[in-house]
Amino acid sequence: MKCGARHKTIVGSVISGSCFVIIIAMASCEKVINLEIPDAEKQYVIEAVLSDVGCRVNLSHTLSLSDSNRHQVVSGANITISEDGKTPIKLTQINGGYYRANLFGRSGRTYALRVEVNGNVFTANSTVPPKVAIDTFYLTERLFFGRTRKVATVEFNDPPGPGNVYRFIQYVNTKKDNNIFITNDHLIDGRKAVYEMLVLDDEKDPLKKGDQLSVELLSITPFMYSYWYSLSESALGQSQSASPANPVNPFGAGAIGYFSTHMVSSRSLTLR
Repeated sequence: MKCGARHKTIVGSVISGSCFVIIIAMASCEKVINLEIPDAEKQYVIEAVLSDVGCRVNLSHTLSLSDSNRHQVVSGANITISEDGKTPIKLTQINGGYYRANLFGRSGRTYALRVEVNGNVFTANSTVPPKVAIDTFYLTERLFFGRTRKVATVEFNDPPGPGNVYRFIQYVNTKKDNNIFITNDHLIDGRKAVYEMLVLDDEKDPLKKGDQLSVELLSITPFMYSYWYSLSESALGQSQSASPANPVNPFGAGAIGYFSTHMVSSRSLTLR
């Protein structure tokens, strides 16, 4: 127990020619508690993407509380992807835990991912959904809390039939907005859809004439919709659980992450 006295002095103003000085002494005791929190068992983090614009897998470790804030990549893994049960294609390690292959996803095809690392094997399967293209991309303005803000607006045609889900990613001068933008076709099935995203713009780095704004529309799988939804709920503290939890996971014990097979449509514009 470490105890000490802290004093706070309040000097009053002059009232009717008299000066009042009030001294309030507050004694306090402080107890220093050292919590020993055991580190959770480390898991592999697999971020696998296969789309019509390329293939990549990033492999790393989760961090413990005692670790420095560094990204712990994992090298030396044997990673393959096969299409519809055909001969697997091996990914090449480019640098550290980054693996690449000259492989492009095709709509309707099912792909099997296999990651073998340090005696562990993790697998996941995913089917590429149909591609949905951006029809129109433009800027609108909306009033938020008394300030006019620019909003990236995407128009696209949702294919008939339920189950189509989407993710949107926007960039300002190649700077990626890390906000999670997702939607489904529950209210837009088979119709023209309009989706809006508040554009990154702050007082320190305001948008200006000549800036380039880009957006990607990803036609994703229902599993990936659940992944991004659960991740956003946990990050925003909106989950009903007692504590934040990891998003849905296709790999089972020992690894977390995702295998996203999707199609990409992108558009850009320059601010004028």
